[in-house]
Order: sequence, then structure tokens, then C-alpha cells
Amino acid sequence: MKKFGFATVTAAAFATALLGFAGPAAAAPSGAGNAQDTISQLQDRGVRVIINRQGPVGPLDQADVTSVRLDTDDHVAYVNVR
Repeated sequence: MKKFGFATVTAAAFATALLGFAGPAAAAPSGAGNAQDTISQLQDRGVRVIINRQGPVGPLDQADVTSVRLDTDDHVAYVNVR
């Protein structure tokens, strides 16, 4: 019976952790588009955007976003493009 209780508590902890991380992920723009579209969406939301270019990058409207990291405390988004 003690094993069942431990498993229940462990499962509840994992579920809470997963639901807790779902909120920040939903804040980042997603879907088809180029780097300029993503940056514009973030700026429209009042987020300051810092662009990190990976390798030689042409115009942002022809670049792809590889990741977005949001710092919600400072309202800053770090956008990696290539």
C-alpha cells in the first residue's frame, strides 16, 4: 500500500510540473512565418526583442527562427535566427 501512495504522489508532482510549464510556452508566437513575423508579433505584445544571429543571416524576412526564450520578469524575448 505504501508503494501505491508513493506512486500517486509522484504522478501528481509530474502532472503539476507539466501544467506549470505549459503557460510560458503558450506565450511564444508559433506557426509558419519568418523571423520578421515572429519578432513583430512579440513587439506588438509589448515585449523587447533581442536577436541572436547564428551564422551568416540575410534579411530577417528570409531568416528562420530556431528558438525563442522569454524572460517574463523583464518582458524580454531572446530570438535565435539563422
